[in-house]
Amino acid sequence: MENPVEHHPLSPKKIALFLLYGLIALCLFFTVLSFNDLPRILEQLQTVDPTYVLIGVGMLLCYMAMYPLSLCILTRARRCPISTKLTYSIAMTEFFFNGITPLATGGQPFQAHSYSRAKVKLSESTGLLLTNLIIYMVVTTAYSLLGLFFFDTLTADVDPVWIPIIIVGYALNFMMMVIMIALGASKGLCRWLLKVIRRVCTWRLFRPFASKADGVQTYFEQVQDAFSDLVRHKRACALAFLTKIASFAFFYGSTYFILLSLHIPVNPSHFFLVLCGTSFAITAVGFIPTPGASGGVEGSASQVFKSIILFVSAGTLTVGDAPTVAAGVMLIWRLLSYYLVMAISLCFVIGNELYFARSKKHRTSQTSGH
Repeated sequence: MENPVEHHPLSPKKIALFLLYGLIALCLFFTVLSFNDLPRILEQLQTVDPTYVLIGVGMLLCYMAMYPLSLCILTRARRCPISTKLTYSIAMTEFFFNGITPLATGGQPFQAHSYSRAKVKLSESTGLLLTNLIIYMVVTTAYSLLGLFFFDTLTADVDPVWIPIIIVGYALNFMMMVIMIALGASKGLCRWLLKVIRRVCTWRLFRPFASKADGVQTYFEQVQDAFSDLVRHKRACALAFLTKIASFAFFYGSTYFILLSLHIPVNPSHFFLVLCGTSFAITAVGFIPTPGASGGVEGSASQVFKSIILFVSAGTLTVGDAPTVAAGVMLIWRLLSYYLVMAISLCFVIGNELYFARSKKHRTSQTSGH
């Protein structure tokens, strides 16, 4: 399948749907906040140290700046006919589309469409984006597994209702990575699964899905190609892994400075705990099918931050006060790590649209001139 995508995914219907998703995310955000004592949270925010907040913002900007490098490195290794500058800009749109769609499913399709507008074959861009996704999954899963070393500390003061959610979230996240690796590493497994799927689709109940089997086969082949890329371009992929590791270190580590901004007595020895705790909180609810896992992330983050705050405070903060302080930390962190990041990414979405519109106009004028 070499032809570029014909229809622009940003149709009026899609834009209206994104606005609805954004409204849902905001409503869930404020719903979680309403479970806490809002007047006390707002009172706490008046004491925020802006210096540490700015450092937290700087950490998130470093995260954003480094995040697209893996896709740029992979694209350059494949010698695709697209500039690194444009690749970087396309990669930056992932934050917005992943953040505004349920289960973070929007980023890759929109990036593939942008690649096709830049005259990169769809088969090429699909392989690149899948390879980049595999690197993302391995890195984020590895960070989340590190969080398990601090499981007792991170869950010491978590409400019991959250424990099953955390366990299910971790199991699903790890299982997805294992399945992806298994599909990429074993052609025999792919053939067996495809045989089972085609067999099941002969049953009366599943016959309407028979036409989807070819799509599953194409996906399996794309995953196989993505893993071949990892083997074929070892140096490029190793460098892409390193940039992604560094990127998420900035992302997860930003919480440390937000804790400091609210005068919570964390010290440098707590940095890794906070980093792992943030990864832990996000991974636990990544399966929640809302835009940016809204509602789930806020809830789990508040619970994990509460445990961290009580641990580092060593008895100087009461259990009754900790939830309010944790909610304040969550509020600042979520506003910066989700809404600010999406706003910056949206600027790249708009910039790309203007760039492609000008390029199309220029090509049209050249064609009419001839």
